[in-house]
Amino acid sequence: MVRNTKNLISVIFLSLVSILALSTCIGLLLSNAATRRQADASQNELDVLESEGYYTMAQASSLIEKAEANARRQEGDLLRNNFREKLVEGDRIGAIRTLFPDEIVTEYGGQYFFTPIAEDVNKSPVLPDEFTLLSDGKISYNGADESIRVTQGVDISKAQGAVEFDKVKESGVDFVMVKAGARNSSDGNLQEDDNLKSNLRNALKAELEVGVYFYSQAVNEAEAREEAQFVLDSIEGYDITYPIAIDIEQFNTTDVRTSKLSGRIYTEIVRGFCDTIKQAGYRPMILGNIRTFSELVDIHEASQYPIWISYFGYPQYFPYEYYMWQYNKNGDIDGIHGDVNLNICITTK
Repeated sequence: MVRNTKNLISVIFLSLVSILALSTCIGLLLSNAATRRQADASQNELDVLESEGYYTMAQASSLIEKAEANARRQEGDLLRNNFREKLVEGDRIGAIRTLFPDEIVTEYGGQYFFTPIAEDVNKSPVLPDEFTLLSDGKISYNGADESIRVTQGVDISKAQGAVEFDKVKESGVDFVMVKAGARNSSDGNLQEDDNLKSNLRNALKAELEVGVYFYSQAVNEAEAREEAQFVLDSIEGYDITYPIAIDIEQFNTTDVRTSKLSGRIYTEIVRGFCDTIKQAGYRPMILGNIRTFSELVDIHEASQYPIWISYFGYPQYFPYEYYMWQYNKNGDIDGIHGDVNLNICITTK
């Protein structure tokens, strides 16, 4: 009886083991089948993607690497061609500038200077290629932004002699920047431009918008404020609607009193002049060339005021926002005898 019971237990145990083994096998078969189906589906998907023009990750990475290499080669060819063209034209500094697009390159006294373009200073809303250089030497705006208004102007001094402002206005000029005077570069005396009063009176009579500028040779902030007050006294009684500008330039000669000033002093001079003009209720402005705003005056300080950039090249090289651009020193305007500087003013509606 006992032996029969043991045999029964053995049979039951072996049956359970068999059932468990069978279940495991069935599970493995099902799992393998699912895996095969997933692999087949993935392969089918890849086949479809490739047949429809898609690429695997490896293929895509290879294509990207080839495209980048081709772009670098094309950019290098373009850079070399531009460099060669500038050298052929005799424009050495222009050639160098093509090699350093993230820096402002200037030349002074036979030495080149490289100033990184400040990312935190506002850039011009008008791109260089949105201007067209016309056959008569003038510049027109061809951009699509209808909120931008570009007006034409000239700057004059006693060098232009007697100006017929009615003819100037009829020729399409909208505004005139009149030289108020200058500080003598050797002895420091202040001098009013000989034609200031007549230019102001006749330009306003012709219903032109009028601003003024002063050629500074201040060596400190106190002298800059003195220059500003000199201008304010000189224009009293005239309806000045355009800015009053301080002209900041540096010449590589030992007899010019500002030839050795530091950037810190130049920045203080600009601040003193502009603050004095602003306190009097007028709009101050800074006139200078590319070097003025890259080497002489701190651009962060200068950008607080309208900038009048003097750059006789095309297209425009100055990267920052500017209010006026003095772009042609050989302009021909009816009513003005001889050459005159041409300008544009950029405003938004």
